[in-house]
Amino acid sequence: MPTESHPARARAALAFVLIALALLSLPAGASAGLSPAQRAAEYWTPQRMAEARPLDLVVGADGEAQRRFGRLDPAEATASFKQVTTPDVPPYSFNGRIFLRVGRLKGYCSGTAINTPTRQLVLTAGHCVNSGPQENGRRAIWSNYLAFVPAYTSGLAPFGVFVAQSDKVLAPKQWTKTGNPDFDMGAFLTRPNEEGVNLADAVGGGAAIALGLPRAQQFFTFGYPGKVEQMQGCQSPYVGDDRLTFPFPGPPTMGIKCRWAPGASGGGWLIGDGSQINGVNAYLHINDKKHTYGPYFTEETVGKLVKGL
Repeated sequence: MPTESHPARARAALAFVLIALALLSLPAGASAGLSPAQRAAEYWTPQRMAEARPLDLVVGADGEAQRRFGRLDPAEATASFKQVTTPDVPPYSFNGRIFLRVGRLKGYCSGTAINTPTRQLVLTAGHCVNSGPQENGRRAIWSNYLAFVPAYTSGLAPFGVFVAQSDKVLAPKQWTKTGNPDFDMGAFLTRPNEEGVNLADAVGGGAAIALGLPRAQQFFTFGYPGKVEQMQGCQSPYVGDDRLTFPFPGPPTMGIKCRWAPGASGGGWLIGDGSQINGVNAYLHINDKKHTYGPYFTEETVGKLVKGL
């Protein structure tokens, strides 16, 4: 499955415009009586989506991880990824941008629609939905106002906007309590789009989660790096484990030869014909300009997290 395919189909998507018009029709103060999901849908106007900043996780030479909001650093930009020309065609359409808010900060990550019985699941990196432990013993901070836009392209939403169910945003305790990168996984269930269609059905099925496979896979990875407004792809084989994660409880994280920039966190690593997901973009090393790392998919790291979803 190459990262570029046949010429793009002409699919005009004006979901954002329709949402904005609907919001203009709401009476003053109407948001006070809305549910959390309705407030999230109201919050993410096209302007706020354009203002969101890319989120990523970096690890220093001392092994300390730091979550950052910011713009793409030109020094980090590489040619390892290229634009996907048919983002609305399966399996590319399984991938998309996740908009989120932390405090007053508007940000975004990347994620993948998953093929499960609920038809509502998004898989991403843990640090996209939860900060992990904070300095001075402060509790981890959960992201809110989460919204997934599959095949997001220059402000358009070909399949609509899928807002998270606020009580179904999850990350492993190994991430939220200790910040263990082996468990930097996040997941959330979404509500149907504006037409009442569930996520996996809208995008053409979604990816199935593959657990316990050999690490030596050929990965087709996706994300929305920096201020790029179109889906990007990068192909890479498994290139080894991150030795800095050997001391941590759990399976060591895996590396690929794709240097994903901020905003691509949580982007899926698809395998085979693209119908399975076997990894996500999780973090970078500050002094490594060639690789991205992500958790190894097992029952322990991912299976328990999404069981029943």
